[in-house]
Amino acid sequence: MNGSKVKIWKQDPSVESIGVRTAYINTEINSGPQDKDIVIKGMPLVQGNSNNDFLFDPVQNPIEFDAVHTFTVVRKVLTMYRRALNRNNVTQNFDWQWGPEPISVYPRAGIEANAYYSRGQKSLRFYYFHPGGNERANLVYTCQSFDIVSHEVGHAVLDSLKPGYWNSWHLQTGGLHESFGDLTTIFTMLSQLDQCEAIIAESKGDLHAKSFFPYVAEQFGEALGRSTGLRNADNNLKLSQVSNQVHDISRVFTGAVYDILADIFEDYHKPALYDQAETLLRVGKHMTSLVILALLNGPDRNATYRDIANKMIAIEPVPKWKEFISDQFERREVLGSSLSLTTEQPQALVWTKCCGSLHHHEHTDGVNKAISEEQKKQGKS
Repeated sequence: MNGSKVKIWKQDPSVESIGVRTAYINTEINSGPQDKDIVIKGMPLVQGNSNNDFLFDPVQNPIEFDAVHTFTVVRKVLTMYRRALNRNNVTQNFDWQWGPEPISVYPRAGIEANAYYSRGQKSLRFYYFHPGGNERANLVYTCQSFDIVSHEVGHAVLDSLKPGYWNSWHLQTGGLHESFGDLTTIFTMLSQLDQCEAIIAESKGDLHAKSFFPYVAEQFGEALGRSTGLRNADNNLKLSQVSNQVHDISRVFTGAVYDILADIFEDYHKPALYDQAETLLRVGKHMTSLVILALLNGPDRNATYRDIANKMIAIEPVPKWKEFISDQFERREVLGSSLSLTTEQPQALVWTKCCGSLHHHEHTDGVNKAISEEQKKQGKS
C-alpha cells in the first residue's frame, strides 16, 4: 500500500504537553515533498528514506521538518474535506479554485508576522518573525503552527467551494471566510483520533474546560502578548458586541458552532459504551459535514450568518440537535428578533489585524469594488 510516515507538530510548538507526533499519509508523496495537489517551494528538496518515509527531527533537521510539517497539514485538511464531501455523496469536483494545478506552498516565505492564501498567486505563504521586533528573541515560524497552516488552507478550500465569497460586499460573508479558517483548524484536529484523545485528556471530557483545543494559534498569540492565542473559539460573543473588523465578527459564528459541537458531544457521548475520544471523532465528522453542506447549499455571494444557520437547521437530521443549533444562533443574535449588524446595506469593512489572506490587496480590492457597485445599484433603486 502506498503511503508515508511523517513527523509533525501536533499543535503549535508552544503547546509542549503534546509536542511532535508521527502521522501517516495514505496517499503517495514524492520528493519535495509534493503530490498532485501540493508542491512545497522555496526550500531545499526534501527526500524520503528507503521506505519513502519523511521522519525528520525539528531540532536536528529544522528545514526538512518544516517542509514536511507544512505539506502534511495542507494534505490532511484537503483529505478531510474531500472525505466529508464523499460521505455526503456530493459529486461536485473539488479542486483548487483555479482547477487541478497544484497549490504552491512556501513554508519560509520571508520575514514578516504574516501568513496568507493567494488566489492570484495560486499559493500559500507562511512567514517568520521576531516577537516584538526584538532580533534577540527566537524566531516564530508561522509554518510550524498546525492552527495557522490549517486556517489558511481553509481559505483556499472555501474559495474553491464558494468562489463568489471572495469578492462579496457583505460584512458577514467576510466573517464566514475567517470563521471557516478557524473552524477548519478545529475540524482537522477532530479528524484525528490521537488529537481527540489529547483533547479529552486535557479537558477531562468537558469541551468548555480550559485546554489548548479552542485556542487558535497559541504561539503567534503569545508573541503578541495574548494568553489565549489569536482567538478563542469558546466565546459568548453576540453580534451587538463586535465591530466591523472581519476577524472580530468572525468570532460570533465560530463561537456558535463551537457551542453546538459541545452541546452535541455532551448529548451524544456515553462513556459506559464508547470511548469519549471516539465519540468526539464522530461528532467532529458530523459538524464538518453540517457546516460544509450548509455553505454549499447557501447563497453563492453575500451569504449571512442567518443564511447558513438556517441551512444548518434544515440539514441536521436529529430534532434535538436542530434545537441546539437554533438556540445557539438565537443567543448570538443571528436568529430571532435581535438582528444587530445584519443590515443588507454595504458598509466599509475593517481589515486591520486580519490574517494576510483577507488583508491581501487582491481580496480587498475586489471587495471594495463590489461595495462600490452595490452602493451605486441601491442608490438607483
